[in-house]
Amino acid sequence: MSRRLRQDPHTLSGAYALNALPPEETVRFEDHLARCDTCVQEVRGFTETAALLGESARTPPPPELRARVLAEVARTRQLAPPPDRLAEPGRRWWTRGSTWVIAACLVAAVALGAVAVEQAQRIRDLEQNERLVAAVLSDPGAEYTAAEPMEGVFVAAVYSEAHGSLVFSGHGLEPLEDEDYQLWFTRADGSVYSAGVLPVDERGVVAPIPASPRGADTEGVAVTVEPLGGSEQPTSEPIMAMPIRG
Repeated sequence: MSRRLRQDPHTLSGAYALNALPPEETVRFEDHLARCDTCVQEVRGFTETAALLGESARTPPPPELRARVLAEVARTRQLAPPPDRLAEPGRRWWTRGSTWVIAACLVAAVALGAVAVEQAQRIRDLEQNERLVAAVLSDPGAEYTAAEPMEGVFVAAVYSEAHGSLVFSGHGLEPLEDEDYQLWFTRADGSVYSAGVLPVDERGVVAPIPASPRGADTEGVAVTVEPLGGSEQPTSEPIMAMPIRG
């Protein structure tokens, strides 16, 4: 690592922004940083992207979870108060009412179990995305590009050839109601293919999301405004476009 730093310190901007350099190399890189405006800009961009990654980790339970639980509670018959004394031996205690209570409890347990499984899958997907984003950002060979397509709007892309993935983030985008922002990969021949709908929160922030380009002829990314849920092909002119390699 030290040998690489002495050869080409420009490759360590991402690792520095993630505090992934050993103390000795951090000092050396900061000495270089004081003399290199290019690295200053790259570190600033990587740091903003890493900060957005931290924001994306805060995922409150979905609003429908509370509604589901309350709905099951409302449909579940409550147990009656316990008797003053135990039933006499041999008296039958398994009544039709008890059967319905147990059945309702089982229904509620199954419903809550399904919600728990869904939540667990979301957490696994989030953790997998976070690991990939961190790997891309800390790759010394990653290429960082940024653009300000309009006043107050900033987008950035970090591409790691080693991981075959790109991380896209942005802020300042106007939240949409009946439409979505969609990310596209662009090819050298002018064709495009979808990289998915961008999750833009109420603040206009796109938390860092990973996407995998297909083929060596992929050369850039673009964003368009599409009908809700996205489109198979762009239906509007891109609001921004930039290369994924510097």
